[in-house]
Amino acid sequence: MNQSAPLYDMASTLETLEPWLEQHLPKLEPVAQRHFTHLVAGIIEQQSLLIRAIAAASPFQAEPESNYTQVQRIIRDTRLSLEQVYYPFLEQLLAALPDEHIFLTMDQTNHGQDFNLVLVGWASDGVSLPLGFLVYATDAEWADEARLLLKRLDALIPTDRTLTLLADRGHAGDPFVACLEELNWGYIIRLPEATWIETERDGWSELRHLRQRRDRLRVFRQVRIWKGSKRRATVCLYRTRTADGKMTTWYLLTNLEGEQTRFLEYACRWWQECTHKLLKSALFEWERGRVLKPERVAVLLMGFGCACWALWMLGRSNERVSQRKPSTTRTQPRRQNIIKRGWDLLQAARKRRRMPQLPSPPASRVLNYQRRFPGFRLSCDAAWVELW
Repeated sequence: MNQSAPLYDMASTLETLEPWLEQHLPKLEPVAQRHFTHLVAGIIEQQSLLIRAIAAASPFQAEPESNYTQVQRIIRDTRLSLEQVYYPFLEQLLAALPDEHIFLTMDQTNHGQDFNLVLVGWASDGVSLPLGFLVYATDAEWADEARLLLKRLDALIPTDRTLTLLADRGHAGDPFVACLEELNWGYIIRLPEATWIETERDGWSELRHLRQRRDRLRVFRQVRIWKGSKRRATVCLYRTRTADGKMTTWYLLTNLEGEQTRFLEYACRWWQECTHKLLKSALFEWERGRVLKPERVAVLLMGFGCACWALWMLGRSNERVSQRKPSTTRTQPRRQNIIKRGWDLLQAARKRRRMPQLPSPPASRVLNYQRRFPGFRLSCDAAWVELW
């Protein structure tokens, strides 16, 4: 016996997702493609990566326990893998994006004490859209596999795009930088204050011992970094006062020109943390899930990735922008999260039973995205931005 009709009769997200996924997914077996499409639709409708919540979505029309079993079968489907499904999907999608310069982010998070996750994303509009995932045990080595992931993603991105990777201190090491230079990527990496560099004036010294002045940029071009390494790159320092009155200094390593814009670009690395929040607690409830096997976790994360890209495109098609005044430091209306905006639009369309078609992918927005970064002001591309 089928499920009882909901209190409010709503259209299915499948009407929007099915033609879009059919266009971008590789040629899969019909059953596997239907499984994956239903999974993505369920994740979006229920705002959840929990198996029982997904099973309550409209694409699953049997009794609750049968739907639950069906979702379990989907995440166990060996035909659904990163290589067979998600990477070909990204290759089709990224080729349609009109960007020339791309900012990628890379960071780690965890699923409690169960396992860790490395996530690489495409920075735009205050979030980082998922590109690649690496699931590993909490006590396992991961650096070599993370570099292999970057090389795999490089093969998906059109060769005529310029890439800049934004990464935190956990990735500040010679093997990681060597990998990025081999890929011919730009990079902006935050350095620990205990990092040693060699300057003409002071010889080898730790970054924290270099002279710093408030609100003044210092640039050391093509200096040696890390004793025992021949690595040369540009190091930028900037000292500023935080909102609570404390002084803090930012240390950045880059192979780009040393200038203030590097700090604005690096500040957008925080958008990866915003995606982690959406994934784990703010929207998709991943941290409450009990799926632990890496291959099954990967299927759920692929569904999450497709959901983020779809909701981002919907949110950009009809976003709500708060009016901001670049000349004041008073609290101003916050911009709505673009992923949440896309979900709100889809839910309104489901109630009206007039499902939208997903638009063509828009260009990403980073420095030209109107965003507030407390502590550092600089006008860039007609947008008001500040450094975290």
